[in-house]
Amino acid sequence: MKYFKKHITFILGLFTLTPLLSQNKIDSLGRKQSYWKVFYPNSKHIEYEGLFKDDKPQGLFKYYYEHDTIKAKLNFQKDGKMAYATLYHWNGKIMAKGKYLEQKKDSVWEFYNELGQLISRDHYLQGQRHGLSITYYDSNKVFEKKQYILNKKHGYFVQYFSDGKIKGMEYYKDDLPDGYFVYYAPNGTRVGLMTYKSGLREGPTIIKEPDGKIKEKVLNKDGREQSEKESEEYFKQHPEVFNNEFGLDKEVIKIFEKRDEKTFTHANINTENKKQQLQQLQQRLKNKSPIPPKNSTNKEKKK
Repeated sequence: MKYFKKHITFILGLFTLTPLLSQNKIDSLGRKQSYWKVFYPNSKHIEYEGLFKDDKPQGLFKYYYEHDTIKAKLNFQKDGKMAYATLYHWNGKIMAKGKYLEQKKDSVWEFYNELGQLISRDHYLQGQRHGLSITYYDSNKVFEKKQYILNKKHGYFVQYFSDGKIKGMEYYKDDLPDGYFVYYAPNGTRVGLMTYKSGLREGPTIIKEPDGKIKEKVLNKDGREQSEKESEEYFKQHPEVFNNEFGLDKEVIKIFEKRDEKTFTHANINTENKKQQLQQLQQRLKNKSPIPPKNSTNKEKKK
């Protein structure tokens, strides 16, 4: 993904290049006008070409690698404020496609490897990850689903085996681990349970072998591992933690799986309402909390 970001930043920077040909027109106010074709320094290879009006890109722009293979196509609209982009690998396969709004990634972006296989599908809002992010196996089956709010991890992260079975689930709040992290072996055995609070280990950690045999069990408080005596006492009082599924509740997964991706983004964001929308989203981020596990603390309440 870092490669994609560097690639995209480079393309946006091309808008400010100095003209290399006298035919590329600049008016008396220093603004680019008409059709431009810019070459790589000391080269006959085209770097980009497209039409400017009052320094603003109009319509289709094409960018090239120095070996003449197409690097990107951007179709500019609304006086250059919005552009639909398709980026390419050196071999001509699509690298990414999506939309820019005011030179920032917005709405849905898809990313592909050099073989043309889809590797991720992400939602953006004004340059920030916002909403559902899906990563794929080479087979095009889902590997992981993640949720972001304004570039921060927030909500359920669910991983899958290639056959579609759940591999694990995590929960983040305001970019920090919070709540239950549960992991499974391919045979369905729960092999890992970790609990967090505001980014620190808090509560039981249980690691099992695929056959269910306990490999490790420990109690944490404020991010610190407690003594063996304290841990043993806790597990004697709370035997349910060895089998309780906690956050991996079937109904929670059902809600997560059926959520409409459109509810994660604001497709109609604009200059006028952007400030208000972002304030509302920040408030949602403060108020949002995980769905509590069902009946996981019944025994504690009875004591």
